[in-house]
Amino acid sequence: METYRIESDLFLCIGDAYDSNSTVFLNGSEALLIDTLANRKDARELKNFVENKLQTVVRFIVCTHYFSDHIAGLKLFPESQILAHRNYLHTFDSELHRSEEEASHFAEPTILVSDNLTLRWGRFTLNLFYNPAHTMGELNIDIPEADLIHVGDTLVGNMVYFKYSSPAAFRIALEEIRRRGRKNLLSSHSNVRTIDSVDFASYYLNSLQQKSQEAWNNGSEQSISTIELND
Repeated sequence: METYRIESDLFLCIGDAYDSNSTVFLNGSEALLIDTLANRKDARELKNFVENKLQTVVRFIVCTHYFSDHIAGLKLFPESQILAHRNYLHTFDSELHRSEEEASHFAEPTILVSDNLTLRWGRFTLNLFYNPAHTMGELNIDIPEADLIHVGDTLVGNMVYFKYSSPAAFRIALEEIRRRGRKNLLSSHSNVRTIDSVDFASYYLNSLQQKSQEAWNNGSEQSISTIELND
């Protein structure tokens, strides 16, 4: 696991499995996490870092969504409250290609969010808002004091992944992220990057739809030509 100090009271931990990450917000001797990595090994290293190196106790865990590559550490922090969107179970149950270990990561959330929730944590304001696209249980987090927006897996790198959703849902979600006006963006994988990633993802989505439409049109024309020839 790699650790990065973003600010004196804000850290990012990136696990070896899938580059899944956990964001650590400090408030004195207590911590709030966003997501908890993808496998047991990484999650144990996260626990060691937070409790032994930072000398803090985790009080809250915000789950951006309930896919197994982000919830491996939920059971390791028994004193914490787990926040998730009320559609968390829909997300977990819809996940494909999950191993037995990954299925075992599941722990019930203790606080459910429907639309919006604001948390004050130390000097940070965490504005949680429902932004369904990647999954139907997706929470994004706007953090104005860090000029940062956490988008879960609404963006994966500079792409969108709509195996569990639709292009139309992503258009709305990307516009909502853009509307928040933050300079920096963090998804649930890899490191902090600029908000330009939203534009790259939009370009990817538009290009993919255009090529799909062209392929469909070409296929239709071929079908028409074949029918004419057969007639």
